[in-house]
Amino acid sequence: MLSDIVVALSLIYALLIIIFTGGAMTSRYRTRGQYRPRVSIIVAARNEERYISQCLESLLRLTYPRELLEIIVIDDRSDDSTAAIAQGYVKAHPHVRLLHSLPESGHLRGKTNAVTQGVEAAAGEIFMFTDADCRVPPGWVEGIVQHYGDDRVGTVAGFTSLKGGDWFSRMQALDWFVLFSAAAGTARMGFPTTAVGTNLSVRREAYEKVGGYRKIPFSVTEDYALFHAVTKQGGYRARIPMDPETLVESSPCSTIQELYHQKKRWFTGGRGMDAKSILVFVIPYLFNLSLLVALFALPWPTFVAALGAKLAVDFGFCLPSVVRFRRPELLLVFPLYSLYYFLYVLIYPPLVLSGGKVVWKERTFQKQR
Repeated sequence: MLSDIVVALSLIYALLIIIFTGGAMTSRYRTRGQYRPRVSIIVAARNEERYISQCLESLLRLTYPRELLEIIVIDDRSDDSTAAIAQGYVKAHPHVRLLHSLPESGHLRGKTNAVTQGVEAAAGEIFMFTDADCRVPPGWVEGIVQHYGDDRVGTVAGFTSLKGGDWFSRMQALDWFVLFSAAAGTARMGFPTTAVGTNLSVRREAYEKVGGYRKIPFSVTEDYALFHAVTKQGGYRARIPMDPETLVESSPCSTIQELYHQKKRWFTGGRGMDAKSILVFVIPYLFNLSLLVALFALPWPTFVAALGAKLAVDFGFCLPSVVRFRRPELLLVFPLYSLYYFLYVLIYPPLVLSGGKVVWKERTFQKQR
C-alpha cells in the first residue's frame, strides 16, 4: 500500500515539475516594444546604508527616457545613514525624490506602510518596485514596460539573481531561480501564483482598481499580497518573463538564522493562497513526506527509484533559468540544494501553521490570522 502511494506521488510530482519546466521555458511574450508610459520606481529602504548607493547608482544608469522616469526612495524609519546617503542623490539628480515614512496607521505596518506612501506620491502610469539591496540592469524599465502594451496585463515581475561565489550564496541563488521558474511557469499557464518585490511592477489602473494597500489586508509579504489582489480580485493577467534584460541582482542572506526568518516570512505570507496555488505546494510536501517515510519503511530499491525520479526532474527544472541567465556554476551546489529544498518543504508548513512570530528587518509581526 505504502509503495503504491510513493509511486503515485512520484508520478504526480514528476508530471507537475515537467509541466512547470515547459511553462518556464516558454515564458517569452510578444510585446509592444515602443510603449513608453511614465514610470515611477519605488524603493523602500530601512537601515540600508551598506547597499543604498549601489542601488541608486544602478537606477541612475537606466536607459529609459529621463523625462518619463522618477525614482522615489522612502526612508522606512532607518536609524543609520540611509536617509543621508539618499539625500545626496536627491540634490544631484532632480528625478530622484526622498520621502520619510510616516507613523504606521491601522493595517499599514512595516514595509507596507512605507511602500503605500511611495505609491501615493508617485505620478507614473506604471509603478516599479525593487529593494534597496538590489541592483537593476540598464534596460530594466524598457524590458518590463513593453509588456504593458497589452491592456489585459496588470502586473509584470522579473527574475532576481543572488550574487556570491560561496556555497551558501549559490545554494540560495539556485533556490531563487527554481522558485521564480515555478512562478513564471504558472503565470504562463494562466494561474499566476506569486511574485517577489525585488523585481515587481503593477499598472496604476490595476493598483487603484483593487484599492491599493489601504484596501488589501495586511501581509508580511506585501509584494505577494499586491500580486494576488491584482490577478485574483482585479482580474488582470500577470507576466513573469525569463528575460536577462530584466534580471535584477540582489544579496543573499548572510547567515542561516537570517535565511530561516526569510523563509518563514515567505511561507507565512503565502497562507492566503487560492486552491490552485496551495495544490502547487501541497504536492511537493506530500511527496517529500512520503520519501521520508519510505526511507525507513520500504525496500531500498523502491526508495532509490523514487528519489532518483525526484532528483532527475528537479535537476531538469533548474536548467532553463541557469542556462538562460548563464549561471552554470550554480549546478555545482545542486546536491546541497536538493537536501535544503527537501528539508524546508517539510519543516516550514507545519511550523507556520503552528503559530509564532515573524521577524524581519528588526521588526516582529504576529502570525497572520
